[in-house]
Amino acid sequence: MQTSSSHEFFDSPLRNVAAESKLRDARIALSNNDPERVIQLLASAKPLQQSHHDIEPAVLLGLAYHHLGRALESADALEKASLLGPIPDEARVALASSYAELRRTDLARDLFLELAISRRLPPGLMLQVAAGLAAIDSPQLAMKVCEWITESDDTVAQAYFDMGVYSARCGNELYITEALTRRALQLDSKNLHYQVGLASLLIQLRREDEAIDAMALVNVDNIHQATCFSCLERIAELLSRRERHELASACRTQAKRLRDDASAPKPC
Repeated sequence: MQTSSSHEFFDSPLRNVAAESKLRDARIALSNNDPERVIQLLASAKPLQQSHHDIEPAVLLGLAYHHLGRALESADALEKASLLGPIPDEARVALASSYAELRRTDLARDLFLELAISRRLPPGLMLQVAAGLAAIDSPQLAMKVCEWITESDDTVAQAYFDMGVYSARCGNELYITEALTRRALQLDSKNLHYQVGLASLLIQLRREDEAIDAMALVNVDNIHQATCFSCLERIAELLSRRERHELASACRTQAKRLRDDASAPKPC
């Protein structure tokens, strides 16, 4: 990521020193997952009005807005930054995601595919690209991106798990999803998300005893880590039938929390 020369960043006589100090603080705030601080530091300095030497402030601002779910402001900042010069891959993924949230589907798909086809992104960003494609109703493309991840590194458990999810969304036989989920668990056997996903899948396949076994490490203390409300509701029904009422209640509570979060209004 290119740093700002700061020659037009502030009106203060000490603008170079002040600008670099704020820019450094903004980098630290973003790395510490404090996007509000980034906006506080940079928004008032009008970083979107800078020259080609000052790309980084607009990039940082765009990433901060993206982390807060403020898609319109994120897209605006990152578009203006990209007009000044090349922006980092992380920012390009955030821009594509913002397009997706704004229902600019063609723009989002084109940018996601451009990023994925290069095959130069690290697995974490490739997974974000796959998730973005799935979010705009392109699960087959999302599966392909996950496949590319596993071709370059067959130890990325999340790629196998996500590929299984996208496979089911494509309407493929559930045994494919089961195989991919089990592969993910082979690589990361203590991952609660994979355990819950496998249990939910086995319930759908009417293999309830196996589903209970898959939940062996899931308990009242860690069920709050689960993130799929439909899986939790399905599991809660099974647990109730098996008279495991405490864990069933915990599953329902977490499912309700997730549903409420999903239905809550998002920032403009």
